[in-house]
Amino acid sequence: MERLRFNERYREYRHLRSGVRVLLRPVRPSDAPLLLDGFQRLSPMSRYRRFLAYRRTLTPAEVERFTRCDGQNHFALAAVIHRRGEGVEGIGVARFVRMADEPVAAEVAVTVIDDYQGQGLGKLLMARLLSAAAERGVRELRSSVLADNRPMLSLARSFGAAESDTDGRGVVDVVLPVIYGRGGSLPKPEDCH
Repeated sequence: MERLRFNERYREYRHLRSGVRVLLRPVRPSDAPLLLDGFQRLSPMSRYRRFLAYRRTLTPAEVERFTRCDGQNHFALAAVIHRRGEGVEGIGVARFVRMADEPVAAEVAVTVIDDYQGQGLGKLLMARLLSAAAERGVRELRSSVLADNRPMLSLARSFGAAESDTDGRGVVDVVLPVIYGRGGSLPKPEDCH
């Protein structure tokens, strides 16, 4: 079997536009507290945009589902900051979940804590997620996005997404081709800012 670059040992450090140094790594079960803390630091609008509904909390089942990824059909990357003397802070996550009835397609979601939005983290996470998807044979990522979620639509468009408004309620279906080829060629770090 081909060795995956984006496996449980994957670690990548990058700097955001603000100069903050972040670590990208796979999400793991022990990230449950980081996930809950990050969710609480999202604004109500960011939560609404992520879940297409107003949410105050995540259920224990959701936390379990979001942190227990098999790495093949459900893959997620965390963006974390290590703060001296203060521990680790989660600032973003990107994931795909393969569709059971169409294994070459997967649902995608990218979430960045409000304080770190607009610094290139979403683009960096999406680029790496596309590469991880390519390694696993996924050929397209799909998402339902609010029509007024300009940051997410702009991010998807920057990677060549096609859009269609199918429900008439302001939700856009986005299809993002996985075009990086087997193993995924990565964009240059400066392209993610």
